Amino acid sequence: MQPMNKSTIFTRLKEEARSCLSYLPLEKTVSSILKAKPTWPALRIGDLVAPTPIVQGGMGVGISLSSLASAVANAGGIGVIAANGIGLLEPDYYEDGQAANLRAFRREIRTARQKTKGIIGVNIMVAVNDFHQLLDVAIEEMVDIVFLGAGLPIKNIPVEALRKAKVKLAPIVSSSRAVDMIFRMWKKLYNDVPDAVVFEGPKAGGHLGFTEEQLDDPA
Repeated sequence: MQPMNKSTIFTRLKEEARSCLSYLPLEKTVSSILKAKPTWPALRIGDLVAPTPIVQGGMGVGISLSSLASAVANAGGIGVIAANGIGLLEPDYYEDGQAANLRAFRREIRTARQKTKGIIGVNIMVAVNDFHQLLDVAIEEMVDIVFLGAGLPIKNIPVEALRKAKVKLAPIVSSSRAVDMIFRMWKKLYNDVPDAVVFEGPKAGGHLGFTEEQLDDPA
Protein backbone atom coordinates (compact mmCIF):
# COMPACT_ATOMS: atom_id res chain seq x y z
CA MET A 1 0.00 0.00 0.00
CA GLN A 2 1.39 3.38 -1.00
CA PRO A 3 1.57 6.05 1.71
CA MET A 4 -1.03 8.79 1.40
CA ASN A 5 0.02 12.41 1.20
CA LYS A 6 -1.50 15.14 3.37
CA SER A 7 -3.88 16.28 0.65
CA THR A 8 -5.38 12.80 0.34
CA ILE A 9 -5.75 12.47 4.11
CA PHE A 10 -7.45 15.87 4.40
CA THR A 11 -9.81 14.98 1.54
CA ARG A 12 -10.82 11.74 3.24
CA LEU A 13 -11.37 13.52 6.54
CA LYS A 14 -13.70 15.96 4.80
CA GLU A 15 -15.59 13.07 3.19
CA GLU A 16 -16.00 11.37 6.58
CA ALA A 17 -17.27 14.57 8.17
CA ARG A 18 -19.74 15.15 5.35
CA SER A 19 -21.00 11.56 5.55
CA CYS A 20 -22.08 12.20 9.14
CA LEU A 21 -24.56 14.77 7.84
CA SER A 22 -26.61 11.89 6.40
CA TYR A 23 -27.70 11.02 9.93
CA LEU A 24 -29.43 14.38 10.35
CA PRO A 25 -31.94 15.46 11.54
CA LEU A 26 -31.15 13.96 14.93
CA GLU A 27 -34.11 15.34 16.87
CA LYS A 28 -36.42 12.40 16.10
CA THR A 29 -33.67 9.84 16.66
CA VAL A 30 -32.77 11.11 20.12
CA SER A 31 -36.39 11.66 21.13
CA SER A 32 -37.38 8.13 20.09
CA ILE A 33 -34.72 6.68 22.37
CA LEU A 34 -36.03 8.70 25.30
CA LYS A 35 -39.79 8.31 24.73
CA ALA A 36 -40.24 6.12 27.80
CA LYS A 37 -41.05 8.10 30.93
CA PRO A 38 -37.74 8.57 32.78
CA THR A 39 -37.40 7.08 36.25
CA TRP A 40 -33.94 8.42 36.98
CA PRO A 41 -33.14 11.50 39.09
CA ALA A 42 -32.32 14.78 37.40
CA LEU A 43 -28.68 15.80 37.01
CA ARG A 44 -27.92 18.98 38.95
CA ILE A 45 -24.80 21.10 38.50
CA GLY A 46 -25.34 24.21 40.56
CA ASP A 47 -28.45 25.88 39.17
CA LEU A 48 -28.34 23.79 35.99
CA VAL A 49 -30.91 20.99 36.05
CA ALA A 50 -30.99 18.32 33.32
CA PRO A 51 -34.16 16.21 33.78
CA THR A 52 -32.56 13.49 31.66
CA PRO A 53 -29.21 12.84 33.39
CA ILE A 54 -27.20 12.34 30.21
CA VAL A 55 -24.17 14.38 29.17
CA GLN A 56 -23.58 13.92 25.46
CA GLY A 57 -19.96 13.22 24.56
CA GLY A 58 -17.88 15.88 22.87
CA MET A 59 -16.71 14.13 19.69
CA GLY A 60 -14.38 16.37 17.72
CA VAL A 61 -13.68 17.10 14.06
CA GLY A 62 -17.26 17.93 13.12
CA ILE A 63 -19.21 15.17 14.88
CA SER A 64 -20.67 16.85 17.99
CA LEU A 65 -22.16 19.94 16.41
CA SER A 66 -25.30 22.03 16.91
CA SER A 67 -27.75 19.46 15.52
CA LEU A 68 -26.70 16.68 17.91
CA ALA A 69 -26.24 19.02 20.87
CA SER A 70 -29.64 20.69 20.44
CA ALA A 71 -31.39 17.33 19.97
CA VAL A 72 -29.92 16.04 23.24
CA ALA A 73 -30.78 19.30 25.01
CA ASN A 74 -34.37 19.14 23.73
CA ALA A 75 -34.58 15.60 25.10
CA GLY A 76 -33.65 16.91 28.55
CA GLY A 77 -29.96 16.09 28.59
CA ILE A 78 -26.84 18.24 28.29
CA GLY A 79 -25.93 18.78 24.65
CA VAL A 80 -22.25 19.35 23.92
CA ILE A 81 -20.48 20.96 20.96
CA ALA A 82 -16.87 19.83 20.49
CA ALA A 83 -14.39 22.55 19.58
CA ASN A 84 -11.56 20.33 18.36
CA GLY A 85 -11.20 20.59 14.58
CA ILE A 86 -14.62 22.20 14.28
CA GLY A 87 -13.48 24.44 11.43
CA LEU A 88 -12.35 21.57 9.18
CA LEU A 89 -15.06 22.21 6.58
CA GLU A 90 -14.50 25.96 6.50
CA PRO A 91 -13.12 27.06 3.09
CA ASP A 92 -10.08 28.77 4.63
CA TYR A 93 -9.23 26.06 7.17
CA TYR A 94 -5.86 25.21 5.61
CA GLU A 95 -4.90 28.86 5.25
CA ASP A 96 -5.88 29.93 8.78
CA GLY A 97 -7.08 27.00 10.87
CA GLN A 98 -7.41 28.98 14.08
CA ALA A 99 -9.67 31.63 12.54
CA ALA A 100 -11.76 28.90 10.90
CA ASN A 101 -12.14 27.03 14.19
CA LEU A 102 -13.16 30.12 16.14
CA ARG A 103 -15.68 31.20 13.50
CA ALA A 104 -17.25 27.74 13.17
CA PHE A 105 -17.30 27.29 16.95
CA ARG A 106 -19.18 30.53 17.52
CA ARG A 107 -21.60 29.77 14.70
CA GLU A 108 -22.42 26.27 16.01
CA ILE A 109 -23.08 27.60 19.52
CA ARG A 110 -25.45 30.24 18.16
CA THR A 111 -27.19 27.73 15.90
CA ALA A 112 -27.71 25.37 18.83
CA ARG A 113 -29.21 28.20 20.87
CA GLN A 114 -31.71 28.85 18.08
CA LYS A 115 -32.81 25.21 18.14
CA THR A 116 -33.25 24.66 21.87
CA LYS A 117 -33.94 26.27 25.21
CA GLY A 118 -32.19 23.35 26.92
CA ILE A 119 -28.67 23.08 28.32
CA ILE A 120 -25.85 23.60 25.83
CA GLY A 121 -22.24 22.94 26.77
CA VAL A 122 -18.95 22.78 24.90
CA ASN A 123 -15.91 20.53 25.04
CA ILE A 124 -12.50 22.17 24.68
CA MET A 125 -9.10 20.48 24.78
CA VAL A 126 -6.61 22.21 27.07
CA ALA A 127 -3.70 20.96 24.95
CA VAL A 128 -4.66 22.74 21.71
CA ASN A 129 -2.90 25.94 20.70
CA ASP A 130 -6.09 28.00 20.53
CA PHE A 131 -7.45 26.78 23.88
CA HIS A 132 -7.76 30.23 25.45
CA GLN A 133 -9.33 31.77 22.35
CA LEU A 134 -11.91 28.97 22.19
CA LEU A 135 -12.64 29.38 25.89
CA ASP A 136 -13.12 33.12 25.35
CA VAL A 137 -15.70 32.38 22.63
CA ALA A 138 -17.56 30.01 24.97
CA ILE A 139 -17.66 32.70 27.65
CA GLU A 140 -18.73 35.44 25.22
CA GLU A 141 -21.55 33.22 23.93
CA MET A 142 -22.51 32.37 27.53
CA VAL A 143 -22.76 28.61 27.09
CA ASP A 144 -24.14 26.78 30.10
CA ILE A 145 -21.10 24.63 30.85
CA VAL A 146 -17.58 24.04 29.55
CA PHE A 147 -15.98 20.60 29.73
CA LEU A 148 -12.17 20.75 29.62
CA GLY A 149 -10.14 17.68 28.67
CA ALA A 150 -6.70 16.71 27.34
CA GLY A 151 -4.83 18.46 30.13
CA LEU A 152 -5.25 19.92 33.60
CA PRO A 153 -7.04 23.31 33.55
CA ILE A 154 -5.04 25.04 36.28
CA LYS A 155 -3.10 28.08 35.09
CA ASN A 156 -4.53 31.17 33.40
CA ILE A 157 -8.16 30.10 33.65
CA PRO A 158 -10.46 33.19 33.48
CA VAL A 159 -12.50 32.13 36.50
CA GLU A 160 -13.85 35.63 37.16
CA ALA A 161 -15.12 35.91 33.57
CA LEU A 162 -16.67 32.43 33.80
CA ARG A 163 -18.53 33.36 36.98
CA LYS A 164 -19.69 36.70 35.57
CA ALA A 165 -21.11 34.96 32.49
CA LYS A 166 -22.63 32.22 34.68
CA VAL A 167 -20.72 29.55 32.77
CA LYS A 168 -20.11 26.32 34.68
CA LEU A 169 -16.79 24.50 34.28
CA ALA A 170 -16.03 20.79 34.57
CA PRO A 171 -12.57 19.28 34.02
CA ILE A 172 -12.30 15.78 32.54
CA VAL A 173 -9.93 13.61 34.58
CA SER A 174 -8.91 9.98 35.00
CA SER A 175 -7.86 9.90 38.66
CA SER A 176 -8.65 11.29 42.09
CA ARG A 177 -5.08 12.59 42.17
CA ALA A 178 -5.87 14.91 39.26
CA VAL A 179 -9.01 16.12 41.03
CA ASP A 180 -7.06 16.84 44.21
CA MET A 181 -4.44 18.79 42.26
CA ILE A 182 -6.98 20.86 40.31
CA PHE A 183 -9.08 21.70 43.36
CA ARG A 184 -6.05 22.51 45.51
CA MET A 185 -4.50 24.80 42.87
CA TRP A 186 -7.82 26.48 42.05
CA LYS A 187 -8.36 27.24 45.71
CA LYS A 188 -4.88 28.73 45.91
CA LEU A 189 -4.97 30.69 42.64
CA TYR A 190 -8.63 31.68 42.37
CA ASN A 191 -10.18 30.96 45.78
CA ASP A 192 -12.72 28.88 43.87
CA VAL A 193 -13.29 25.32 42.64
CA PRO A 194 -14.78 23.79 39.46
CA ASP A 195 -18.52 23.14 39.38
CA ALA A 196 -18.29 19.46 38.46
CA VAL A 197 -15.84 16.74 37.46
CA VAL A 198 -16.07 14.17 34.67
CA PHE A 199 -14.24 10.89 35.27
CA GLU A 200 -13.15 9.28 32.03
CA GLY A 201 -11.27 6.06 31.45
CA PRO A 202 -10.36 3.61 28.67
CA LYS A 203 -14.03 2.94 27.90
CA ALA A 204 -14.47 6.55 26.81
CA GLY A 205 -12.55 6.37 23.56
CA GLY A 206 -9.29 5.53 25.30
CA HIS A 207 -8.23 9.16 25.57
CA LEU A 208 -7.62 8.81 29.30
CA GLY A 209 -6.50 5.59 30.93
CA PHE A 210 -6.52 3.77 34.25
CA THR A 211 -3.81 1.53 35.69
CA GLU A 212 -3.44 -2.02 34.41
CA GLU A 213 -5.18 -3.35 37.53
CA GLN A 214 -8.15 -1.06 36.95
CA LEU A 215 -8.77 -1.98 33.31
CA ASP A 216 -11.12 -4.89 34.15
CA ASP A 217 -12.85 -3.08 37.00
CA PRO A 218 -16.22 -1.75 35.75
CA ALA A 219 -16.38 0.65 38.71
